[in-house]
Amino acid sequence: MNKIQEALIKRFQNHRVIFWYDEKQELTEQYEELSIDGVEKIVVEGNEFELKYMINKLKPDTKFLLYFKGAKPSDDENWLLDLELAHHLFHTDQEAMFLQEIGLGYHLKELVTEHLEFFKAKERRLKLKELLGEGDEHEDIRGKLLAVTFNTDYVNLITFIHAHGAAFVDGNERLDKELERFNLTKYYWGKIKYQFNYQSEQPSIYDFLLEVFNTNFVLGKKSTIDKESRLLLALWKDTIQYRESFGVIAEKIANDLEVEDQLSGANLEEIVNDDLFKVVDQKIVHDLVELVADEAISHDKLIQLVKKRENKFWYAYSEYFYRSLEQGSLLISLVRKYASTKYTRFNEGVEHYTSKLYEIDQAYRKFTYYHRQSNQNRILHRLSEKVEKVYSNDWLLVFNNNWQKVINELTSWPTTETISQQRFFKQHVKPYTEKGNRLFVIITDAFRYECGEELSRRLLSENRYESSLTHMVASLPSYTQLGMASLLPHKQIEFHEGTDSIVVDGMLSSGVQGRTKILSENSGVRATAVKAEDFMTLNANTDGREFVKQYDLIYIYHNRIDKAGDDKDSEEKVLEAVETEIDFLMAMMKKIANMNGTNMMITSDHGFIYQHQPLDESDFSGSTHSGEVWKDNRRFVIGKNLTHDDSTILFKAPALNIQSPVDVLIPKSINRLRVKGAGSRFIHGGASLQEIVVPLVKVNKKRQDTTAQVEIDIIKSTDKITTNILAVSFIQQELVTEQVLARTIRAAIYSSGGELLSDQFKYIFDIEEGSERQREVKHRFQLMSKASGKYKNQQVKLVLEEPVEGTTKWREYKSYLYTLNISFTNDFDDF
Repeated sequence: MNKIQEALIKRFQNHRVIFWYDEKQELTEQYEELSIDGVEKIVVEGNEFELKYMINKLKPDTKFLLYFKGAKPSDDENWLLDLELAHHLFHTDQEAMFLQEIGLGYHLKELVTEHLEFFKAKERRLKLKELLGEGDEHEDIRGKLLAVTFNTDYVNLITFIHAHGAAFVDGNERLDKELERFNLTKYYWGKIKYQFNYQSEQPSIYDFLLEVFNTNFVLGKKSTIDKESRLLLALWKDTIQYRESFGVIAEKIANDLEVEDQLSGANLEEIVNDDLFKVVDQKIVHDLVELVADEAISHDKLIQLVKKRENKFWYAYSEYFYRSLEQGSLLISLVRKYASTKYTRFNEGVEHYTSKLYEIDQAYRKFTYYHRQSNQNRILHRLSEKVEKVYSNDWLLVFNNNWQKVINELTSWPTTETISQQRFFKQHVKPYTEKGNRLFVIITDAFRYECGEELSRRLLSENRYESSLTHMVASLPSYTQLGMASLLPHKQIEFHEGTDSIVVDGMLSSGVQGRTKILSENSGVRATAVKAEDFMTLNANTDGREFVKQYDLIYIYHNRIDKAGDDKDSEEKVLEAVETEIDFLMAMMKKIANMNGTNMMITSDHGFIYQHQPLDESDFSGSTHSGEVWKDNRRFVIGKNLTHDDSTILFKAPALNIQSPVDVLIPKSINRLRVKGAGSRFIHGGASLQEIVVPLVKVNKKRQDTTAQVEIDIIKSTDKITTNILAVSFIQQELVTEQVLARTIRAAIYSSGGELLSDQFKYIFDIEEGSERQREVKHRFQLMSKASGKYKNQQVKLVLEEPVEGTTKWREYKSYLYTLNISFTNDFDDF
């Protein structure tokens, strides 16, 4: 079937009579060969009146193809004009065939001729046909020719530029060649010139973007480029499909504009809101490192500056640097405030540590973790040195030297108090089991207090989880065997002769089997112990639930942190182990909840001290202890008839509530004993607060919601937009707490039909303190030029959106109506 027959069959689906003028009589043979079912062919040669009678009266239901050998007559001389106007005129030139195929009128023939190369490919014609709308004319169609050429989902000049920029980044010259081949180059660059005032005799995408970036850079040279170019860049950064290309081209432009040189003399306040170049973040980080290391910036001021960077394009590349700065600054400020604190009573120090001072150790852990995650030593080197010095010398050493004075006054370890780890079962577990409530006790080795605080905070932000945090004082020496035994139900604890192993009421307490036996005999309920790895292999809906049904009390043991820290080959990775462990515990509690478990406790056997940098010789104790040594460690010695010097303090085992005729030596403050082969950065066993204070996190899984996101509103003083800048004040209605969660907002102005009319504003509302006025965040929306043209005097919406969790999509949160009434004089507003 030839194209003419195919086209005619298609036309006869909608028309009864078709007129065909063969002006050059080139298609007579094709006409004669035509055969279409149900269509009567007639050659028109002076038989017009006869035909009119036949078509209208004799055969009103028959389809006719009227073939004319010659040009179409003028309307005055056309005896069949009324029929022609009522039916269909068929064209057979190439342009006409294309127009008929895609459903456009013959009056657009010149447009097809102008861009004939575009229409020669059927694939392009089909894509264009999908985009065409009723009533499209020359301007609409040329825009859609560009959309097909650039292969974009939207007929939008800004989107075309994004696609063009992405192609340039890939070194792909196809678009430039096709624009030229399809005769669309002049039209495309004409649109760019009109919308952005780009002036160039030889326009190119890189030259144009170079001017756009330069104009919008806070330190760049201003040009004729229109202020709306800011929106071009803002939307590019926020477009998932093209944002990667934005980053690549920004890096190239930064180099060509010598942005680094321009930044050398810039101050922070001048550049803190710029969002174009990665080197700006590098400059900000560099300057902040110097300020924090010199203690020349307050922690509050640093947080304000970092907050301004939080929603910038390059933040994801610099996040670990900013997080390191935040934690380093926090650590220094807290140490300066609290390091010299002295106590007269044991409980006074414990209470102060658990209410505030743990934040110092947490800040050090987080700083070191973020620093390591950044994979950069040079940029943060000076701050890292400062943090290590402040933490080790001004905090750990000074604070623990003062704390040691409290330890020196002790005649016995506080094992009879309610906060004692040795009273854990009686004080905390038994009240659950006596009421017949099933309880899961998760014991994670070396999970110190500040780690538990972070876990509890994360749990509170999880919907339907209720969490409370308290603390216990670990047994001394603060090591695994004793700590684990202390958490079991017991009457008496002893050392196993000649070792550091612990015997509980005559039963060895090491290993899961030993602990299961003690739980079974001493708890008074159906109890067992299990390794966390084995527990996590259970299917929550099948064998997991069957396992849980057998017991009222389940102890679950995990050893990630201590395992990493106790090996000198892996101790430097202990902070990563903490992060992984917190994630693991979150997953475990969700699994327990899926097994219908509602009551959980998380605690530990002991804490730890960790210093990331290699230690000085002065950190090691030259203890000259002697006697029958059962076990020696960096932080304790167990044995009989031990002698010691001023570098250690001696406790008799009964004073520690351990019923054995044994001596225990503990190095003073944070000193380490020299022990061959042991690691030295990660230590425990001693009496520092970091080692002896352990968390007790009590968790309850609720059936009702326990969290909600903070509400956001705006201060709306008018419902009219009269300039192309709209200043909006966003208000965070309440403070963010553990259970009132932060909310991320994306806001922009849209037409009633959903067309974007302004830049987009993103912000994470997570303000935790201050009055309502202090929870106000302002943004000046820049409206596009079409807002004062196409949409003048129409209603538009300021739409606030929030992200759909687990996706890249956004959904509407709130919206506010405005009426656009922008005067043409506002086109001259300063940018």
